Amino acid sequence: MGNNVITVLVVENQTLLREALCDVLAAQPDIEIIGGVPNDEGAVHVAAETRPEVVLLDGAEPHEIITRVAALRRVSPESHCIVLTSFHHPELIKHALRLHVSGFLTKSLTREEVISAIRSVSSHPDQILLSVPKESLAAARQDVEVHLSSRELQIMENVAQGLSNGQIASRLDITEATVKRHLRNIFDKLGAVSRIDAVNKAKSMLVLGFSASRNGMGRMKGKGDGAGQGNVRGRMRANGHEYVVPHRAALRVTVGS
Repeated sequence: MGNNVITVLVVENQTLLREALCDVLAAQPDIEIIGGVPNDEGAVHVAAETRPEVVLLDGAEPHEIITRVAALRRVSPESHCIVLTSFHHPELIKHALRLHVSGFLTKSLTREEVISAIRSVSSHPDQILLSVPKESLAAARQDVEVHLSSRELQIMENVAQGLSNGQIASRLDITEATVKRHLRNIFDKLGAVSRIDAVNKAKSMLVLGFSASRNGMGRMKGKGDGAGQGNVRGRMRANGHEYVVPHRAALRVTVGS
């Protein structure tokens, strides 16, 4: 391998897409796939061990994407993180940019465009690649954020668990009327029309998922944080479960259009 080879780590929970991305990228003469990782623990461990030049990552939900980027930035700050996702809410874009991602791309891109993005962040590390709808970027630039009080956040977390107003009132030791009043305020702030709509919008805006009772942007727990846990190019196991899926060159599946 020459000095100009770009080392890439692919973080994707869906096995077929992860292996397809690995196969497509590995076919490029200037890209070396370190491995494909299906979860946070594996991603953090492999990134810490190998310090890849580029990390291409996805997540099932917006707050998972941000948590994953933050963890990767801690263990491998020199790696260029490219977020490849179907989410493009302004709040997600703003949080990603605050974490100094090198690229924020939607999954509507072709494989050629993804390859070009990887090469671009490698050759121009001082630039940021954005491929998002214009309205999402415009809204992100407005820097308008939704702020819920600690009590409103408590109520939303209980709503997300499917509890009724009466159950929430009992759990928080407040009256049901107070719960209803807080919910009206929450609906106004989020622009929601129902409880389900409020939960979905709170998650997409990253309002839920970062309360003081959770790890949030703090250090992720698990063996994946450690170092010296074996050969990262082979099969690795944590708590008895294999969590690194090395690239298999025999696979020939294409992605994109």
